[in-house]
Amino acid sequence: MFNKEITKKQFDFLKNEFNYLERGGVISEQENERMLSSYTVKGNLSFVTILLSIGALLLGLGILTFVASNWLYLNKALKLLLILACLIGVNLAGVKWQVRFPKTARSLHYVGILIFGAGIFLIEQMFNISINFNNSFLLWAIGTVFISYYLKDVFILLFTSFLLFIYINGSIFLDETSYPVAIILFLPALYILLKKFDYAKYPAFFINALAINTIALFLMEFVPKLDLKSSNTIVLSILFVLGIVLAFFPVKPAIRNITHIQGHILHGITAIFLTFEFSIWFPLAYFVFLLYLILKGSLTSIVIICALIFRYYLDSFDFLPKSLTFIIGGIMLIGFGFFFENQRKKGGDLHE
Repeated sequence: MFNKEITKKQFDFLKNEFNYLERGGVISEQENERMLSSYTVKGNLSFVTILLSIGALLLGLGILTFVASNWLYLNKALKLLLILACLIGVNLAGVKWQVRFPKTARSLHYVGILIFGAGIFLIEQMFNISINFNNSFLLWAIGTVFISYYLKDVFILLFTSFLLFIYINGSIFLDETSYPVAIILFLPALYILLKKFDYAKYPAFFINALAINTIALFLMEFVPKLDLKSSNTIVLSILFVLGIVLAFFPVKPAIRNITHIQGHILHGITAIFLTFEFSIWFPLAYFVFLLYLILKGSLTSIVIICALIFRYYLDSFDFLPKSLTFIIGGIMLIGFGFFFENQRKKGGDLHE
């Protein structure tokens, strides 16, 4: 069985608890040591890591600015040779130092990622390759995802997600005429890679957000083409249902909380927009639904209720006394606070 990685804070907590059980005679010293040996402490961001990451960024920017400032004075062959030499050189140095100086090696791979991305744009310019800049970000993401898999690096995976955000949103909102189908092929690969990272929290959040973004843009692209009268309402309604599904869909325990929170946020945002589309029955039914979620211990639903109240407060700004609105809102929040405090005393669960 592999050792489970936990934070230092979690490890210290377990160590204190096991020592307490040992002093109480519940477990022996050998059992204490055996259970603690089942865990390893995750490597946190150290000063050396931060220093090397900043150094890698500065080195990469320095190389790029040097090349850019002398670009006009170089011929095509030398330009291409310079890009390849820098790219291969820093990555080979990173591989060579991987065992002895792993943090330094990783920073060199970061430099390689920056040079790879810049090289894509420079080569397009050098050979007058007519390609949409969004596809350039896609090529950059393809390169970084392989490096992320090789290094098992969370930050590179996050950077890959960022590049794909630019790719898909740029493709839809600028001059691209077709839906970027490549993202549909890329997302399963990202989720497979996420499994290799043991469903790390931050990559899971951004990959889920990228998937939601992809679905939303897909609906915005194709639903209006059906020539329906209320295409915006249909898109919002589908996303609203998707948010509710995400909020309750059973997923891996490691990413369950993140996925459920994102689901609540999605149905909350879309519901506020849908209040402009539907009559009063929808906000009333949704308000009852939120109260049900709060009774189940959902903290996120309180924020959504506050946003819903604020939305109607803006509509009634001219004739509803501000003091009355604040009093109603204050009473509701204090009531929720009392309810949750009472739940905690009874041992109830609070989540999301």
